[in-house]
Parts: sequence; structure tokens; C-alpha cells
Amino acid sequence: MTAKPPNDDFRFSLAARLGIGFTTALLWLLLIGMAGGTAAVLMDGEWIAALVLGVTVAFFVPLAGIVLRDCRMKWGWRVSLGAGEAWLRLPHGRLLFGPAPALSGPLAYASIKAIEWREEATHAMGLTTINRVYAIRLKSRGVILIGEDRPIPKTLDYTTLAGDAARALARKAGTGMRQLPLARGDGGFLTLWGASRPDWPGAEGADQISEADERAIRRSVWITQMLPVFAFAIVQLVLMLP
Repeated sequence: MTAKPPNDDFRFSLAARLGIGFTTALLWLLLIGMAGGTAAVLMDGEWIAALVLGVTVAFFVPLAGIVLRDCRMKWGWRVSLGAGEAWLRLPHGRLLFGPAPALSGPLAYASIKAIEWREEATHAMGLTTINRVYAIRLKSRGVILIGEDRPIPKTLDYTTLAGDAARALARKAGTGMRQLPLARGDGGFLTLWGASRPDWPGAEGADQISEADERAIRRSVWITQMLPVFAFAIVQLVLMLP
């Protein structure tokens, strides 16, 4: 990388990193405490209570692993843009519904053919979400997945960090932003088992889903986003009843 400081630097804010760090530490301390409680209850001969606590801990440990993965991603993800090259720090867990190879090192703008992005719809446990995934198309025909912007809970808005970095990278490289067709993935069970995301298409292009299927997906996403609003409204109505 050049010795000159980067002109643009994209990373999660300190508040976001501290927030996820605090949440991760608190969650794991809680689970460790519950595991200790399970052992203590078991030593007292309370088999049923120990079994319930043990099953609860076993269920939440994988979920806590997802939170830990997200914490490591937010502390590690960074895109720095210099005069003639970018420096990428892209952790393994930067995509929610599927692994992406970790990458850390310089990338010359001259090696970039295009910056691409697409929406990826994922269905899990009756709910549908759409993430916006961004990638670098290399002149060598390879693809580097930059990261994704995710829906902000209880709103119709998205995070913007990955998209901002991708657009700035496109400007630096003098390439356009190419939108690919919407793709479908599988969220599996709580993203723990069976989750998969669609492969990034080759240079020849991607298959496009039908307009009817896309409308159905977006309708399902809208319902998913509105569920908290509906639930809040129902609770308020119940509280207003005499």
C-alpha cells in the first residue's frame, strides 16, 4: 500500500463497534453464568431443572456465536481508499447468510473491471428479508465480495456503509456501478443450519427471476417489516380496552 494516508476510510463507527462489543460480552457472560448455574443445580440433585437450563444454554450458544461473528466482523471490516490502490480488510463473516473468504491486503484500481451489487432475498421461518450485497468484478474474472447493507429494524431503510464504500471505490477506479438481478437464498433455521446464499454470477450475467416471483418476494418483505408495527398496534388496542 502507498505510504500516503488514504483519502477515504470506511469502517463501522466506534459507537457501533463498542455497542456490539458490549452486547457480545454481556451475552457470553450470561451464558457462562447459566452454565455454572446448571452445574450447581445438577450437583444439588435437581435433574429436571438442570436439564432445562442445560438445553437453554445449548440452544443459545450457537446464537451467541452468530453475535460474536458479527462483533468480529464490525471490528475488522474496513475499506481504505488511497491514490492508486485500495486497502481491503474483509472478515470471513461479513455476509449474514453465507461465508465469504476473508481478505486483507491492497488492491490496485487498475485491476478493477466493475463494481456490482444486487439484492438477495432470504426466507427463513416464514419471514423474508432482502440484503444488498456489493462486489468487485476483477479484470482477471475473479470476484471479491465487499459486504452488505442490511434492513434497519422497524423501518423501511437500510444501512449504507457497504454501499458508500462500493460507490467510492467505483469512483476511484473510474468504473460504473452495475446492478444485477435480485437473487434468492435460504435462511435455514435462525441462520444456524441450512442457511445458504446464491453464488455470485459469472461475467456472462445472471439468471433473472420472473416479475411475478419478484413481486411476491417484495410483498413478503413488506409484511415482514410491518410485523412489529402491527404487533405494537394490537398491543395498544388491547391496552385501550376497558
